[in-house]
Amino acid sequence: MKIQLQAIEHRGEKRIRLDFKRDEKIITKVKQIKGRKWSQTKRCWHLPYAKAAFEQLKAIFGEELVLPEQKGATSKTEQPLIIEQIRVLPEHNFRVKVLIPWQRKDWIAKIKSLPNRAWNQEGKYWSVPKQMSTLRQLQSDFGEALIVDKTIQWQENEPSKSSILEASETVFQASVPLAVPPTHFLRPKFINFTQAGEQVGAVVGEQIIFNQSSDEWIAAFVPYDKRGWVSVIKNIVGRRWLKKQKCWELPYVKSSFRLLKKHIGLNHCHFNFEIKADIPETFEPVLPKNIKRTIKKTGFELLNTIQKDEVTRLKEQLTLERLSPATLKAYSNHLTSLFVFYKDFHPHDITNKNVQQYLLHQIRFKKIAESTQNQIINAVKAYWERVLKRPKAWIEIPRPKRPKQLPNVLSTEEVVKLVESPKNLKHKLILLLIYSSGLRLGEVTSIRTKDINVNRRVIHIKGAKGKKDRYVVLANSVIPYIDKYIKQYKPSRWFFEGQHGGQYSKRSVQNIFHKALEQSKINAYATVHTLRHSYATHCVEAGYNLKFVQEALGHESLKTTERYLHIASEALRKLKSPLDNLDFR
Repeated sequence: MKIQLQAIEHRGEKRIRLDFKRDEKIITKVKQIKGRKWSQTKRCWHLPYAKAAFEQLKAIFGEELVLPEQKGATSKTEQPLIIEQIRVLPEHNFRVKVLIPWQRKDWIAKIKSLPNRAWNQEGKYWSVPKQMSTLRQLQSDFGEALIVDKTIQWQENEPSKSSILEASETVFQASVPLAVPPTHFLRPKFINFTQAGEQVGAVVGEQIIFNQSSDEWIAAFVPYDKRGWVSVIKNIVGRRWLKKQKCWELPYVKSSFRLLKKHIGLNHCHFNFEIKADIPETFEPVLPKNIKRTIKKTGFELLNTIQKDEVTRLKEQLTLERLSPATLKAYSNHLTSLFVFYKDFHPHDITNKNVQQYLLHQIRFKKIAESTQNQIINAVKAYWERVLKRPKAWIEIPRPKRPKQLPNVLSTEEVVKLVESPKNLKHKLILLLIYSSGLRLGEVTSIRTKDINVNRRVIHIKGAKGKKDRYVVLANSVIPYIDKYIKQYKPSRWFFEGQHGGQYSKRSVQNIFHKALEQSKINAYATVHTLRHSYATHCVEAGYNLKFVQEALGHESLKTTERYLHIASEALRKLKSPLDNLDFR
């Protein structure tokens, strides 16, 4: 059996990856190698990128090893494990392309230190000036790994300003004809396709078509599949997207054209107008006269050095106690607001009475809720007790009585309308899982592919609220959607992944819910958590044991679950209003 070798970077360290069909005999041999590790994320064995590990690997497996093909090597024993090269190719008159293996973060860091370097998203390469000073720096940084195209004519000195202006100003002179004369008018081409159940229009083609919108703006119709061009457009200062017209609107200034020429090239641009020579150099947004340019400072920036140190001490203490990031953020923000309120006080001098005055101010003028008031008290207690080490008896701050609020709940008919609204399979499955298993928002985005056990009909929820794990039921009616989703999306680590990989964001789930809510035209006050409340209420109404419902929801106290009894009360639903017995019109 052959073992394929590959150089990888894992957790900031260079390693040798082993790829082979699962075989217990091979795994037993791999375990004999010093420094071998199993990567759960990459699903492979890997070794230290060192000569000793490679020699031990050769001694154990010999001819079973498959090395990458490399040029200029006389035999397998003489070649290194991996030869990585940096290739330098021509780009245009003033710049060259530098192609770097994406795994070499150290090489990329060196390229980023070069002056006037730029990343070309479309071509996936680095662009650097075509100067001898740049070549010398590349040779110094990369040595034998550098392969330079011999046809490149390097410039000894930096191009003069006049030559640069001469090359770029042809774009701006009305007297100089464009690559395609302005009389040759091109119209952008559009196609329609279905996305998430909706008809969507998009621009297609091999060129960006530019029209002049006004004296200050130009319209750029960029083909939707040219993501590299879109990235360049997004870097133009003042650009804005026009959804109805399906185009970008760019400032009609010289800096816009220079950026287009540098990173896209004029051969990929078609202008349906002649560019004037007297257009502004850069974009300057025009603000109303009454609006002043101000930068709003955050609360932390308003603190003095001592106060900042105390907030940092609280963050460090809470981090050591492994409290959740949400708790850490809330406590540090509340303590920061308290210090801003008493900006002339030393943090150690703030007393119970000061805190009470601060709470009164927040209640009267900020109209904070009872839960926020409790959170402020908890933040102050955490600072006094855990950072300043003050005794608990010293803290005497009155706490508000918690309001007994009942959660908002959807009917079964409303749930059906809601989950049927999304046409996108992923969006529909997210709503189905939240309702069918009673999940929290953070729990549905944290599900990993291996957490779903279709055979046992359960989902393993890990590290939920209170750092507790639990199993929840996987509904039979959801399983066909899961099978179809896996075949279509092929998720790797996270069951729900973002557009460019990685964990799906909570904000995206909220957007999906609110869009479905709008389309289904049901309860306008519902949130994602309303589906969890609806799951619990419908379980209680169906007669399930309250203890089972508590375990499914992950509640620590049964009292938390008992509130659903008030919503699902049979007596309340059977109660008849006396108004129904009156005969009136």
